[in-house]
Amino acid sequence: MASSYPPAQLSLPAPSAAPAVESRQEGFELPAHTSSVARARARLRSRLQHWGFPEELGHTAQLVISEFVTNAVLHTDTIRIRCRIHLDGERLRIEVTDEGTQSCAPQARSATSDEVNGRGLQLVGALAQRWGVSAHGAGCGRVVWAELGATSVL
Repeated sequence: MASSYPPAQLSLPAPSAAPAVESRQEGFELPAHTSSVARARARLRSRLQHWGFPEELGHTAQLVISEFVTNAVLHTDTIRIRCRIHLDGERLRIEVTDEGTQSCAPQARSATSDEVNGRGLQLVGALAQRWGVSAHGAGCGRVVWAELGATSVL
């Protein structure tokens, strides 16, 4: 499912003097409206700034969450979207969960040069260390996730 593009490099902040790495997470829910894409980006950007992560990681993470929320809004019949960001050491995991009833999972596709859309998941594949799709609950909806870290860049 992940793209064959090589991951780019990103420098993360040096570890703190604290002996144990603190795990941080935040979750939030948004209505399945196009305006939620900007709200998800802003919420993620704010949280990453609060956690002290570099702007470069923030840009990459915002692109990923934008793609996932946009796909949930445009390509599923969900009425709400749940987002979760989890920072554990140098790994940032972004998850977007929908409640759509379709059984198909999002897949990267090759857009032609004259198509405006269709490249978002290719970008995610190029930027993320890993990404994928998991079933959510009892066959209703899915969780699309990506992991960014020390080798993820924009």
